Amino acid sequence: MTDSDRSATEDWRQPDKDLFKGATQHAQMSETDTTQLVLSPEMSLAAALSAWLESRKRAGLSTNTIKNYGLDIQLLAEYVGGGVAISHFTTKILNDYLDWMRNHRGVPCSNKTLDRRITSLKSFFRWLSPSAGLADDPAQAVVNVSVRSPLPIILTDQEVSQALTAATQLRADEKKPDIRPVTLFTLVLHTSLRKGETARLITNHLDFSDNNNPHLYVRYADKRHQHKERKVGLEQTWVTIYREYATKHRIEKRVFPWSVRRLEYLLEDITNCAGLKKHISFDMLRWTCAVRDYRAGMEPEALRRKMGLSKVQWGEVRRKIAKLTQ
Repeated sequence: MTDSDRSATEDWRQPDKDLFKGATQHAQMSETDTTQLVLSPEMSLAAALSAWLESRKRAGLSTNTIKNYGLDIQLLAEYVGGGVAISHFTTKILNDYLDWMRNHRGVPCSNKTLDRRITSLKSFFRWLSPSAGLADDPAQAVVNVSVRSPLPIILTDQEVSQALTAATQLRADEKKPDIRPVTLFTLVLHTSLRKGETARLITNHLDFSDNNNPHLYVRYADKRHQHKERKVGLEQTWVTIYREYATKHRIEKRVFPWSVRRLEYLLEDITNCAGLKKHISFDMLRWTCAVRDYRAGMEPEALRRKMGLSKVQWGEVRRKIAKLTQ
């Protein structure tokens, strides 16, 4: 922070526990009470936090997520004070705050924890800026390069070809033919489903009624994950493979009626048969699919929806996908 910034905030250097006791109470207010709160640039950080937490509650976020959001922003108040007006914040102040948390607070802060707190910070100000009439979003340009995780490992086009050849060989093996590896591999390679989504997939979520547009639906029972629900197109070649697979294994409800560990072994069978140094995984196939779609010219927003990502998650994922295409 500059000398002027520090001077402006020197009276607020210690967290205001009374203010945040009030913020906690505000977070438990009824929806009617919270909607009466008028947001403005002059309101305090504590008041803004209480309104934001209530909005997250109405959005259906879990109690634990809301609690973590609250703790993350309360830590910001430990740096500047809960009574500071939200119009006071600038990108530099937020970057200085992150540097303090990382290097000068005296409490260990792992990259994973720091990454979560930056996400909370961005989410808070992205909601707050238009709601309170701020001229700019001070968190939009916050530097977070240092907490970015390494680029994921993906399969090259040649490795995909080798894996497909191996999966086909397993399918046609004279002694013990197994169609499961190719069915699983090609599904995830073309749909970018997560491991859990693949394991939970049921036959009712497959729709082959339109021969020109076969697709599947990703569903979640928990409303907290409804933003991940989506419709994903299927390759016609996969539909053909699936029908043979479903007949051989008498598939009725779950598309893959085995444990997640067993499904991972099926991918490992392909790795071994292809003689690859990389170990094929769900995550590897998910990212490989994303990169292939990006290279093929899929619109970023369409790719975000296909992967079932929120707009908060998409920024970092898109950066990685672009980097992997270089």
